[in-house]
Amino acid sequence: MKKVQRLGLKAHECQSLIFSKYFKFKKMLVILIIKERKLKNNMIRDQILNTVIQLKNKKDNSIIPIIKKEISFECSKYSSTKDNIWHVLINDIKLKKTSEYIIVYKCLHCESINPVSPTQFLRKIRQSKAQCYQCNILKLNNSGFDKSVKTDKDQKKETPKKSLKDVYDESIKEFEDYPDIYKNSYLLSHLTSDDYNRIKSKIVSFGNGKYIDIINYEYWPIYKVYNAMRFSSVMYDSINDIIFKAHQPIIKCDNCEKNWRCKSLESFKQSYKLLCPDCKLCNRTFKLRPMKNINNKIIMYISKLELKFIIWCNSNNIIVNNGPSVEYIFNEKMHKYRVNFQINELLIEIKDFHIMHKNQVESGKWNAKMEAIKKMGVKYYFITPNNWNLMLNELKNILKN
Repeated sequence: MKKVQRLGLKAHECQSLIFSKYFKFKKMLVILIIKERKLKNNMIRDQILNTVIQLKNKKDNSIIPIIKKEISFECSKYSSTKDNIWHVLINDIKLKKTSEYIIVYKCLHCESINPVSPTQFLRKIRQSKAQCYQCNILKLNNSGFDKSVKTDKDQKKETPKKSLKDVYDESIKEFEDYPDIYKNSYLLSHLTSDDYNRIKSKIVSFGNGKYIDIINYEYWPIYKVYNAMRFSSVMYDSINDIIFKAHQPIIKCDNCEKNWRCKSLESFKQSYKLLCPDCKLCNRTFKLRPMKNINNKIIMYISKLELKFIIWCNSNNIIVNNGPSVEYIFNEKMHKYRVNFQINELLIEIKDFHIMHKNQVESGKWNAKMEAIKKMGVKYYFITPNNWNLMLNELKNILKN
């Protein structure tokens, strides 16, 4: 009290002065902590970038040599928020979520080799996550300590680590202890081992082309997870000893034999045939059927007139192929027009007198398709029952010359 009087301050004034200095000091301390954390995260980002081993082309799995790699903190060109974010540049090319690459890196913690998509790698850089997916699995399944001991850190006892197969065996035992109602409900929406073996021959890859070694993958229908689902289905890679979700598989269509990407395998639980979106959409209105040309390649047709044309081509030793998909704009929306057939550079459309074609002509949709065909600059033949013989003779003469 005497010291306060010497300074010429009252008690409440002195108290407010102490509090203001305390809060200033606390503010400075928080700023220093934030700066230190930023420096630490930047160091982790550099370390993650240096763990990149390979860069592969997603389409043909070829290795792209890495000459230069760096990270930059800048705003994206078309950003709506105009906020700076971390970008990765490999060989002076900015890595995007849509880039057709597979990035192979070595984890900083568990040293496992992980192939990931550009989206996952960019997320690791921006969130400065040093751990990989396998580290998280091991962390959940093997805490490394005795959970019953709740004393100081030095008193915690290590427990032996469990392998992924041990966890899988435990998952099956735990699943069997659940009520029949839960088990039946789970198996209604998840593939069993028999279901997977039924469609395995049609699977090309997983993760949108990231996991392609299908022979060395095992399907585990029951694997415990630490969320409300309790269990989930996973794929086990026996060579690299890792697990991953069977998401975004590339499937070979049972009808047209084209490769296409779907969301998950669970959608084929009750499906007899694995159809691509084009075949499935057509089969809701029409029956899209396969037929082989003279080269034993599958050609798709809908109507009897289209089948008649394929038979005519085969009998005249003409190689006919499926037509291309042409993009066109109608009512300010982008659509795709699938031309029936293609012979060399000639596009052929076979139309019977169907009400759907008449409706498209009246609405202007057919004109929009024809405008898109004109822009391609190729010859286009429109064959109907009325001009059948005339158009076939013209085609035969053109192909002879």
